[in-house]
Amino acid sequence: MHGRPRTRATAAADKESEAKAERFELLLSAVLRNHQQRCYTKEALEENARLVELNPEVYTAWNFRKLALKSLLDAEPDEDSRKDLVKQELKVTENALRAHIKSYSAWHHRKWVIALGLSSLDDELDLLAQLFKVDARNFNAWSYRRYIVGLMGVPVQQELDYTMTLLNKNFSNYSAWHNRRLIRVIRVAGSTIAGSWATRPNKIGSGQRSICAGTC
Repeated sequence: MHGRPRTRATAAADKESEAKAERFELLLSAVLRNHQQRCYTKEALEENARLVELNPEVYTAWNFRKLALKSLLDAEPDEDSRKDLVKQELKVTENALRAHIKSYSAWHHRKWVIALGLSSLDDELDLLAQLFKVDARNFNAWSYRRYIVGLMGVPVQQELDYTMTLLNKNFSNYSAWHNRRLIRVIRVAGSTIAGSWATRPNKIGSGQRSICAGTC
Protein backbone atom coordinates (compact mmCIF):
# COMPACT_ATOMS: atom_id res chain seq x y z
CA MET A 1 0.00 0.00 0.00
CA HIS A 2 1.18 3.56 -0.69
CA GLY A 3 2.81 5.31 2.25
CA ARG A 4 3.29 2.13 4.25
CA PRO A 5 6.75 0.66 4.86
CA ARG A 6 7.29 -2.85 3.61
CA THR A 7 7.72 -5.51 6.24
CA ARG A 8 9.80 -8.61 5.76
CA ALA A 9 8.00 -11.92 5.91
CA THR A 10 8.65 -13.80 9.12
CA ALA A 11 9.68 -17.43 9.28
CA ALA A 12 6.25 -18.26 10.71
CA ALA A 13 4.52 -16.51 7.81
CA ASP A 14 6.68 -18.37 5.29
CA LYS A 15 5.86 -21.66 6.97
CA GLU A 16 2.15 -20.88 6.93
CA SER A 17 2.33 -19.96 3.24
CA GLU A 18 4.09 -23.22 2.42
CA ALA A 19 1.49 -25.21 4.36
CA LYS A 20 -1.31 -23.43 2.51
CA ALA A 21 0.31 -24.16 -0.85
CA GLU A 22 0.74 -27.82 0.07
CA ARG A 23 -2.90 -28.05 1.17
CA PHE A 24 -3.99 -26.43 -2.09
CA GLU A 25 -2.01 -28.94 -4.17
CA LEU A 26 -3.50 -31.89 -2.30
CA LEU A 27 -7.05 -30.59 -2.67
CA LEU A 28 -6.52 -29.74 -6.32
CA SER A 29 -5.24 -33.23 -7.09
CA ALA A 30 -8.28 -34.77 -5.41
CA VAL A 31 -10.70 -32.49 -7.27
CA LEU A 32 -9.11 -33.21 -10.65
CA ARG A 33 -9.15 -36.93 -9.93
CA ASN A 34 -12.86 -36.83 -9.02
CA HIS A 35 -13.54 -34.74 -12.11
CA GLN A 36 -11.80 -37.18 -14.44
CA GLN A 37 -13.51 -40.16 -12.80
CA ARG A 38 -16.90 -38.41 -12.76
CA CYS A 39 -17.21 -39.06 -9.05
CA TYR A 40 -20.29 -36.94 -8.29
CA THR A 41 -20.83 -37.78 -4.63
CA LYS A 42 -21.60 -35.53 -1.66
CA GLU A 43 -18.19 -36.43 -0.25
CA ALA A 44 -16.51 -35.26 -3.46
CA LEU A 45 -18.42 -31.98 -3.24
CA GLU A 46 -17.31 -31.47 0.36
CA GLU A 47 -13.69 -31.99 -0.65
CA ASN A 48 -14.18 -29.63 -3.57
CA ALA A 49 -15.70 -27.00 -1.25
CA ARG A 50 -12.50 -26.84 0.77
CA LEU A 51 -10.60 -26.04 -2.42
CA VAL A 52 -12.86 -23.26 -3.75
CA GLU A 53 -13.06 -21.66 -0.32
CA LEU A 54 -9.26 -21.66 -0.22
CA ASN A 55 -8.89 -20.44 -3.82
CA PRO A 56 -12.12 -19.69 -5.73
CA GLU A 57 -10.38 -18.97 -9.04
CA VAL A 58 -9.98 -22.63 -9.97
CA TYR A 59 -12.63 -22.58 -12.67
CA THR A 60 -12.45 -26.32 -13.24
CA ALA A 61 -13.52 -26.87 -9.63
CA TRP A 62 -16.69 -24.83 -10.17
CA ASN A 63 -17.38 -26.69 -13.40
CA PHE A 64 -17.13 -29.96 -11.48
CA ARG A 65 -19.58 -28.62 -8.91
CA LYS A 66 -22.11 -27.89 -11.67
CA LEU A 67 -21.86 -31.43 -13.01
CA ALA A 68 -21.99 -33.00 -9.56
CA LEU A 69 -24.91 -30.90 -8.34
CA LYS A 70 -26.88 -31.59 -11.52
CA SER A 71 -26.25 -35.31 -11.09
CA LEU A 72 -27.43 -35.25 -7.47
CA LEU A 73 -30.50 -33.17 -8.32
CA ASP A 74 -31.47 -35.47 -11.18
CA ALA A 75 -31.29 -38.45 -8.83
CA GLU A 76 -33.32 -36.76 -6.06
CA PRO A 77 -37.12 -36.87 -6.52
CA ASP A 78 -38.00 -35.10 -3.25
CA GLU A 79 -38.44 -31.35 -3.74
CA ASP A 80 -37.36 -30.40 -0.21
CA SER A 81 -34.20 -32.49 -0.54
CA ARG A 82 -33.45 -30.80 -3.86
CA LYS A 83 -33.81 -27.40 -2.23
CA ASP A 84 -31.47 -28.49 0.57
CA LEU A 85 -28.83 -29.45 -2.01
CA VAL A 86 -29.13 -26.02 -3.62
CA LYS A 87 -29.02 -24.32 -0.23
CA GLN A 88 -25.77 -26.12 0.56
CA GLU A 89 -24.34 -25.07 -2.80
CA LEU A 90 -25.21 -21.44 -2.18
CA LYS A 91 -23.51 -21.67 1.20
CA VAL A 92 -20.29 -22.80 -0.49
CA THR A 93 -20.34 -19.81 -2.84
CA GLU A 94 -21.18 -17.50 0.07
CA ASN A 95 -18.17 -18.76 2.04
CA ALA A 96 -15.97 -18.26 -1.01
CA LEU A 97 -17.28 -14.73 -1.57
CA ARG A 98 -16.90 -13.70 2.05
CA ALA A 99 -13.24 -14.67 1.82
CA HIS A 100 -12.72 -13.50 -1.78
CA ILE A 101 -15.44 -10.96 -2.55
CA LYS A 102 -14.10 -10.06 -6.01
CA SER A 103 -13.99 -13.64 -7.31
CA TYR A 104 -15.48 -13.73 -10.82
CA SER A 105 -15.81 -17.50 -10.70
CA ALA A 106 -17.73 -17.56 -7.42
CA TRP A 107 -20.20 -14.90 -8.59
CA HIS A 108 -20.66 -16.71 -11.91
CA HIS A 109 -21.36 -20.02 -10.18
CA ARG A 110 -23.83 -18.45 -7.77
CA LYS A 111 -25.79 -17.03 -10.69
CA TRP A 112 -25.93 -20.49 -12.25
CA VAL A 113 -27.28 -21.97 -9.01
CA ILE A 114 -29.94 -19.27 -8.69
CA ALA A 115 -31.06 -19.97 -12.27
CA LEU A 116 -32.12 -23.45 -11.11
CA GLY A 117 -35.13 -21.77 -9.50
CA LEU A 118 -34.96 -23.62 -6.19
CA SER A 119 -33.96 -20.81 -3.83
CA SER A 120 -35.16 -17.51 -2.37
CA LEU A 121 -34.34 -14.33 -4.28
CA ASP A 122 -35.03 -12.23 -1.18
CA ASP A 123 -32.15 -14.04 0.53
CA GLU A 124 -29.89 -12.92 -2.32
CA LEU A 125 -30.71 -9.26 -1.69
CA ASP A 126 -29.99 -9.77 2.01
CA LEU A 127 -26.59 -11.28 1.20
CA LEU A 128 -25.76 -8.47 -1.21
CA ALA A 129 -26.61 -5.90 1.45
CA GLN A 130 -24.13 -7.59 3.79
CA LEU A 131 -21.42 -7.77 1.13
CA PHE A 132 -21.93 -4.13 0.13
CA LYS A 133 -21.00 -3.22 3.71
CA VAL A 134 -17.63 -4.83 3.01
CA ASP A 135 -17.16 -3.50 -0.53
CA ALA A 136 -19.86 -1.19 -1.89
CA ARG A 137 -17.88 -0.59 -5.10
CA ASN A 138 -17.73 -4.22 -6.18
CA PHE A 139 -18.71 -4.31 -9.86
CA ASN A 140 -19.45 -8.05 -9.76
CA ALA A 141 -21.83 -7.58 -6.85
CA TRP A 142 -23.67 -4.78 -8.64
CA SER A 143 -23.92 -6.86 -11.81
CA TYR A 144 -25.30 -9.74 -9.78
CA ARG A 145 -27.79 -7.42 -8.10
CA ARG A 146 -29.10 -6.30 -11.51
CA TYR A 147 -29.62 -9.95 -12.39
CA ILE A 148 -31.52 -10.66 -9.17
CA VAL A 149 -33.78 -7.59 -9.26
CA GLY A 150 -34.45 -8.40 -12.90
CA LEU A 151 -35.72 -11.84 -11.93
CA MET A 152 -37.83 -10.27 -9.19
CA GLY A 153 -39.30 -7.62 -11.48
CA VAL A 154 -38.26 -4.76 -9.19
CA PRO A 155 -39.55 -1.40 -10.51
CA VAL A 156 -36.89 0.83 -12.06
CA GLN A 157 -37.58 3.72 -9.69
CA GLN A 158 -37.24 1.46 -6.67
CA GLU A 159 -33.80 0.37 -7.82
CA LEU A 160 -32.79 3.96 -8.54
CA ASP A 161 -33.80 4.82 -4.98
CA TYR A 162 -31.66 1.96 -3.68
CA THR A 163 -28.57 3.22 -5.47
CA MET A 164 -29.14 6.63 -3.89
CA THR A 165 -29.07 5.12 -0.40
CA LEU A 166 -25.55 3.89 -1.08
CA LEU A 167 -24.51 7.11 -2.81
CA ASN A 168 -25.68 9.07 0.21
CA LYS A 169 -23.22 7.02 2.26
CA ASN A 170 -20.37 7.47 -0.23
CA PHE A 171 -20.90 9.99 -3.03
CA SER A 172 -17.77 8.77 -4.86
CA ASN A 173 -19.06 5.21 -5.19
CA TYR A 174 -18.41 4.88 -8.93
CA SER A 175 -20.01 1.42 -9.10
CA ALA A 176 -23.29 2.77 -7.73
CA TRP A 177 -23.15 5.63 -10.25
CA HIS A 178 -22.50 3.12 -13.03
CA ASN A 179 -25.45 1.02 -11.91
CA ARG A 180 -27.66 4.09 -11.78
CA ARG A 181 -26.65 5.10 -15.31
CA LEU A 182 -27.48 1.66 -16.67
CA ILE A 183 -30.88 1.65 -14.98
CA ARG A 184 -31.70 5.12 -16.33
CA VAL A 185 -30.91 3.87 -19.84
CA ILE A 186 -33.43 1.09 -19.28
CA ARG A 187 -36.08 3.58 -18.17
CA VAL A 188 -35.47 5.87 -21.15
CA ALA A 189 -35.82 2.87 -23.45
CA GLY A 190 -39.15 2.05 -21.85
CA SER A 191 -38.01 -1.39 -20.76
CA THR A 192 -38.21 -3.14 -17.42
CA ILE A 193 -35.20 -4.27 -15.43
CA ALA A 194 -36.44 -7.82 -15.84
CA GLY A 195 -36.61 -7.59 -19.62
CA SER A 196 -33.24 -5.92 -19.92
CA TRP A 197 -31.10 -7.73 -17.36
CA ALA A 198 -32.49 -11.04 -16.19
CA THR A 199 -32.19 -12.63 -19.61
CA ARG A 200 -28.85 -11.13 -20.64
CA PRO A 201 -25.90 -13.52 -21.09
CA ASN A 202 -23.73 -13.46 -18.02
CA LYS A 203 -20.31 -11.87 -18.49
CA ILE A 204 -18.94 -12.69 -15.05
CA GLY A 205 -16.08 -15.09 -15.37
CA SER A 206 -16.22 -15.23 -19.17
CA GLY A 207 -12.52 -14.51 -19.36
CA GLN A 208 -11.54 -17.30 -17.00
CA ARG A 209 -9.59 -20.24 -18.38
CA SER A 210 -9.42 -23.73 -17.01
CA ILE A 211 -6.17 -24.78 -15.36
CA CYS A 212 -6.53 -28.26 -16.83
CA ALA A 213 -7.26 -27.99 -20.52
CA GLY A 214 -9.00 -31.04 -21.85
CA THR A 215 -10.54 -32.17 -18.55
CA CYS A 216 -13.30 -29.54 -18.19
